[in-house]
Parts: sequence; structure tokens; C-alpha cells
Amino acid sequence: MMPPQVALIIVNWNGKGDTLECLASLQEDSYPSKQIIVVDNGSTDDSVAAIQTAFPAVILLETGANLGFTGGNNVGIRYALEHDADFIFLLNNDTTVEPDALSILAATLDKHSEYSMVTPVIHYFDNPGQAWFAGSKLDLSLGIAAHDKSRIPARDEAPILIPWASGCAMLVRVDMMRKLEGFDDRYFLNWEDVDLCLRLVEKGGHIALVPSARVYHKVGRSFAVSGNNRYYYVRNNLLLAAEHCGAAYGQACRYIITQRFREIMREIKYRRTIFNIGLIDTLKAIYDHRCGHYGRH
Repeated sequence: MMPPQVALIIVNWNGKGDTLECLASLQEDSYPSKQIIVVDNGSTDDSVAAIQTAFPAVILLETGANLGFTGGNNVGIRYALEHDADFIFLLNNDTTVEPDALSILAATLDKHSEYSMVTPVIHYFDNPGQAWFAGSKLDLSLGIAAHDKSRIPARDEAPILIPWASGCAMLVRVDMMRKLEGFDDRYFLNWEDVDLCLRLVEKGGHIALVPSARVYHKVGRSFAVSGNNRYYYVRNNLLLAAEHCGAAYGQACRYIITQRFREIMREIKYRRTIFNIGLIDTLKAIYDHRCGHYGRH
């Protein structure tokens, strides 16, 4: 029997070098039944031509505009849903993968019908001995979703149930993704992965970390999609609270806003200046959340 067909989706926006390196690492990947899809979000750095030349077998979808992490992935997800994939693997363009990572993830998802999503341990690309994502923590009473890096699980450990997975690298069953209808485009960038996972769990799915699968992440480079990361972080954290914190929404909002202003005050004190772009972005994020202004800033 052929293994499950995997649609592997990478979103690129002016990240030619990183995307080419990611695709090169996938050439060493041992999984036999996959289709690699690159969604280009209106790049202006010659990414499209470079990808077509170096990797002609890759399916390249051009959006013509910057649709963000959510919109770009949704274009790839819709393509995968229309072309008989069994699993969808969402992978950041600023990553490289170990040769057997996808095979391990796909075999785990195929074997364990109780899982709807699996994710690898993700290491820092520039510091491979340190984990960037090795599990997760969730506290909806305060709107907190954090990485749990308290320990790096051994490669021979069994899969570990976790409350949410990073959108940096997640393998999802097609039937579940069809129910979820992809990412919520209101997020554009940041917190969309947590929202997707919480909706998955609400539909009865489970998420597992697979310790034997490893990916390496050039942390922060994919945020070239926008220079306004603080804005998206705050606004979308508040949106997540509104969507998932229920009766604790007010408490979560107070906590989120208080924590962000504490960060800003520390920055102002350290830099000895009253001007702080983070303060402007945070105030704008709070205002836009209150007014229901989402999507691209």
C-alpha cells in the first residue's frame, strides 16, 4: 500500500534564500508520497523565477499580493483539498528538516487515529542544541499560549499530547482541515496557529508532539512578512481571547494589556527615551481590536 499522500505547503514572501534552502533540505527527505506546494505572496525579490529554475517539480502558486501567513497558507490548503491529499504539512519557509522527519510524522498520524495533528520538536537553526518548540502550555483564563521548553524530550519517547502546535511545522489530517476551513484570515499573522489548534480541539481532535521528528527554525526571519509584529501580536492575542476565553475574556484582556505595557515601560527605562514604537503599535492594536478591525494592518 502507498503511504498517505502529503501536500506540503510553504509560504514565501521575499524570502528567496531561506525558501531555496528549505526546499534543498526537502530534497533529502525520504518520504515518497508528497507534493510540495510553494505559495508566493507577491514577492519582489525574484523568488518566483529562482524557485522555478532550481526546483521545477515544485507546484508554485502566485497570489499576486501579500496575503499574510493566514491567506498564503489558505491558498495552499484549498489547492491541497482539491487535489486528493490525505495529510497537509504546513512548514515555514525559514526552516530545514531532517531527512526522516516527514516520514516519522506521517507514520505517526497514520497509525494513531486519535490524533488529528502532529508536530515535530523544533530546534533553533543557529543553535541546534536548543529547542525553540518542545511542547506547549495553555491558560485561557489569562489568554496565555506559550512554548514549553522546560525539557527536550528524547528521540525515543512516545508521542506527547499537547494543547496546541506551532504553525512553523504541523501535519494535519485533510478531513479535519476541511472542517476547520483553514486559518482564520482575521489574524493575518500571529496567533493564527493557536486559534486553529483550539478550534481543532473543540471539534474533538487531539494534537501530539512527536519527539523523534526534528525541524530547525531560523527564528524570526519569516516575520519579514511584516515589520509590525508587535501590533499583530497584541491585537491577535486579544482576538484569541475574545474567541476562546469565554467568561474569562475580560480578565484575559486586562492581563494581556498589562503585560504588554510592562514590557514597554521596561524598554523605555532601558533605552532612556519616551519615544517607543512599541507603544504606538500596542495602542493601535488595542483600538483596532475594540473596533473589530482585523486582517492586514
